Amino acid sequence: MAFATRSLCLAFATLTLAGIGQAQIVIGSGRASGMGRAGLAVPYDWNSSGRLNPAIYGLLPSQFRFSVPGLAYRFQGLSFNDLRTYSGNINDGGLDPNQLSDLARNLGDENVEFGLGLSGSFFMSGFALDFSGEGLAATRPNASLQAWSGSGANGAPPADAQLDAYGVAGYETGFAYGRRIRMDGVPDASLGVRVKLVKSYYTHQFVDSNAIANNSGSTLGSEMGGNQVLSRDSAGVDLGIILSSSKTEGFFAGATIDNFITPETSFAATLPNNVVGTKIIRPYARMVNAGVGYLTPDRFMVAADVYDIFNGGGAKEFRSGFEYLMTDWFALRGGYASRSGFTMGVGLGDINLAYSTQYPGQFNYAFRF
Repeated sequence: MAFATRSLCLAFATLTLAGIGQAQIVIGSGRASGMGRAGLAVPYDWNSSGRLNPAIYGLLPSQFRFSVPGLAYRFQGLSFNDLRTYSGNINDGGLDPNQLSDLARNLGDENVEFGLGLSGSFFMSGFALDFSGEGLAATRPNASLQAWSGSGANGAPPADAQLDAYGVAGYETGFAYGRRIRMDGVPDASLGVRVKLVKSYYTHQFVDSNAIANNSGSTLGSEMGGNQVLSRDSAGVDLGIILSSSKTEGFFAGATIDNFITPETSFAATLPNNVVGTKIIRPYARMVNAGVGYLTPDRFMVAADVYDIFNGGGAKEFRSGFEYLMTDWFALRGGYASRSGFTMGVGLGDINLAYSTQYPGQFNYAFRF
């Protein structure tokens, strides 16, 4: 059984690697990142899974622990050197407004996106304190600019050329508790609640044909009201449940309601390319999720989740993945998510590394226009 399991895992990991085309890398404590982000029902990762489902805290050991801080980053359409040139600080919304015209000239042939995430947690006796932060910057060049930039940016830009740049970011501090309730004749239930304090940021700026031709600075979107960055402070509550007959093996089933009490941190974004209308950006939308998992005695695990079942956050997705603990210190992982692609990962003791085809972060669906 162990040999067959290992062969299956290696074959799946090979297929996963073959499907990877864009870089998103996670370093730290997020085991789920290598498993297609699946696993809200299984208590395999006390370091980070409590943010997937606070009920997991009711299934974990009682002694004090803390996680290795997790770091995730992703870039699309630009290199590390480009990132150094065009990125700005948080007060600029992630992009340097004085370099946006140059970015439009050199990288305006496609959408550019880059993101960064950080996370960590502390845990003891069902109680947890966790923190996480994430930011995403994205450009949206119109068709005229894409054609001009893609052909070498020779001569003056088209009169209607325009590039819009958006940024959204947020960080949260969570206070969670999970408790397992034993019930006769039916699987035991672990219930969890997480109260979180959140802060969100948003920005929108653009450069038009005149700015690109003169290599001048960007103009703020009308919704900004003259402010470089808009921010919102609020609080929310997440709920979770896990049903199982054991804490460590067998079948598990779970469900969560992210943002059951929804933080009021939305922004009304004007559409790119001077299109009339707005889109509401909700960094913390209410989402209902459900999942199942199975842990075998010989250290093999599979999990499958349906995320954002009712598409409340515009992020509906099927997620699946596996983990095989090949030795006490080395784990192999792979997975697939229907909207964010293939993933693969390894575990080296408490350090976990993951690689995926697309950015699967919380704000990945913010700028789908």
